[in-house]
Amino acid sequence: MCAEGLALPPRSEIYADAAYTDYQAEDDLHTTNGITLQVARKRNSTRPDSSAWAYSKQTTRHDIETVFSTMTARFPKSIHAVTIDGFLLKLVAFVVTLTVESAFIA
Repeated sequence: MCAEGLALPPRSEIYADAAYTDYQAEDDLHTTNGITLQVARKRNSTRPDSSAWAYSKQTTRHDIETVFSTMTARFPKSIHAVTIDGFLLKLVAFVVTLTVESAFIA
């Protein structure tokens, strides 16, 4: 994982899948950028989590995945855009619309 593409403030947390087990990259990210990589550990992990910490990571990841699946389920099947700016404009407009709709209509 490369921290150069991440525009995150120090002391940020990134929640990662259990398949991600690069301990060196995890340590480097924490020491150089102050970013903590919260990985859902496998049972046979070299760095196992306590059961309370594993539950916390699982519930946080579940919330994130629920929001993301709700958003992607409502995305249109295709987005017609000629330029990257047009695509990003449509994408941002869609996310803003979903945010406003979920805040005021639901």
